[in-house]
Amino acid sequence: MALTIVLVAMGLLHFVWAFSPWPMSDAVTFSRTIGGVDDDKMPPAPSTVLVGLALIGGAVLTLMVNESIPTVGPGWLRLVGMYGLTVVLLARGLGGYFMNSGTASEFQRLNTVLYSPLCVALGVLSGIVAVAASRR
Repeated sequence: MALTIVLVAMGLLHFVWAFSPWPMSDAVTFSRTIGGVDDDKMPPAPSTVLVGLALIGGAVLTLMVNESIPTVGPGWLRLVGMYGLTVVLLARGLGGYFMNSGTASEFQRLNTVLYSPLCVALGVLSGIVAVAASRR
């Protein structure tokens, strides 16, 4: 459930970011802190919404694999999706440390202490869900 809750929260936050820099005060602060770039442009709304949908989709997939909600599609495809989610989250988490070079200092700090560790933790949780579902 923790994985599902955090994925939904992150997905909803991406929906907010498609239209607003909240909780940052402006686009410049948002770009430096969240995106790691020195400009005043928000990321494109369509791609931000797609990331939000992918995160919420991962949450729904987690619930389906856990048999908490009715399933859609073949079981093997849900397992492939769950392992795929694990790989993506772990890649972002572990690879995130290499993203720090050349980025804004605000992003570097948060990426090191929050973004990357959170992705690694979510990847581990996702992997646990995937392995547990494989054993059923």
